[in-house]
Amino acid sequence: MRPVLGYLRSLDPRLPRSVWLLNFGGLANAVGNGLAFPFLVIYLHNVRGFSLGTAGLVLATTGAVSLLSGPVVGIVVDRIGGRATLAGSLVLLAVGYGSFPLISEPWHAFLASAVAGAGNAGFWPSQSALLAGLTPQARRHAAFALQRVTRNLGIGLGGVAGGLIATTGNPTSFTVLFILDAATFLVFVGMLALVPEPVVAEEREALAPGRYAEVLRDRAFQTLPEEEIVAECQRRARRILGTM
Repeated sequence: MRPVLGYLRSLDPRLPRSVWLLNFGGLANAVGNGLAFPFLVIYLHNVRGFSLGTAGLVLATTGAVSLLSGPVVGIVVDRIGGRATLAGSLVLLAVGYGSFPLISEPWHAFLASAVAGAGNAGFWPSQSALLAGLTPQARRHAAFALQRVTRNLGIGLGGVAGGLIATTGNPTSFTVLFILDAATFLVFVGMLALVPEPVVAEEREALAPGRYAEVLRDRAFQTLPEEEIVAECQRRARRILGTM
């Protein structure tokens, strides 16, 4: 019995309560994503009558808007903080996916997808910033590992539940999926009230703001092979994170 108890204790990632709350919020959110996203093309094509090409472009819009919005997100996180950015991103995601039951024309779907894409662009950077800031440096690997486990678990559970709910014979079933998905985003927003904003160390505040031009002028990025550049980036990231 003792070996079993010892093994179970070894699985404890020893993370702060705020990090557990973040991951539980992410779990609820992932369940919502699993409920709705895998069935979006089926909904657009079989229920709304859009062509498969149009349905595919609607999904691609989410990724395109996320990609285009990505460079701005880091600035927003630095200016207003990870928690506020994450809350705003979750609201945009709730509005975007929660609007799909209301669409009747393709442009409605593209607009909803674009709003969801803007929210998606801010979701991962802001959540990662919170995880890194709230977790002691020695336990950050455990925090991000738990994040991946909870996300994958949630998407899997949501996909199974969504498959049991959705049916093209009853279009209202898809409305249920999108409403539940939007609700999980809002649940996560509510949980953020219990998550503090990380306190930025004085050393981190003293760092001069970086510029892309400085990166391009950096000798390491100009002369080192790709694998050495990756190693150099990792070393520098560890030094910066160590000051947080």
